[in-house]
Amino acid sequence: MPKQKQPVGKYMEVWGDTVVPKELAASSVICIITSMAFFLAGRTFFLSHGNLNPELAKGYALLIGIVGTFAGAFISGALFKPKRRILVDASAEDVEEILHAAGMTLEEEIDALRTVSPEVVREMESFELYSLLALIPENSPNFKPEYQMKAKEKEAVNQGKAEEK
Repeated sequence: MPKQKQPVGKYMEVWGDTVVPKELAASSVICIITSMAFFLAGRTFFLSHGNLNPELAKGYALLIGIVGTFAGAFISGALFKPKRRILVDASAEDVEEILHAAGMTLEEEIDALRTVSPEVVREMESFELYSLLALIPENSPNFKPEYQMKAKEKEAVNQGKAEEK
């Protein structure tokens, strides 16, 4: 699969996630505005009640401000959709390298795949990680013979693409 060029400088990494700086700044401004608006509205509301201690009213207003932060995050999430694309093209040779990078041995992965939940197996199927799924032992409830067939098919396709280059 040919690598698609990403515009240089369009993305940056923050806390292990890749973001668009303009959208991050806009989201921050939205969250600041909603947090402060909720806080100030809450403070005004609670201080207008004469029977409430002013310090307690400010504490409640702070909680309302936190609700505003969540509202801002919801708005930002609706405005700025994720741009992630997961591109995995792992061949059988790459599996050991990938596992080594993850700090696992092949035997540990096989043992983990033997007992992993069906939900995880379905997710791996959705990402077409057949090179890993082909490692599931035959005596496991997660074993399906088609994993090995699909892994070989994918390997053949990848081999053909490599020869084209």
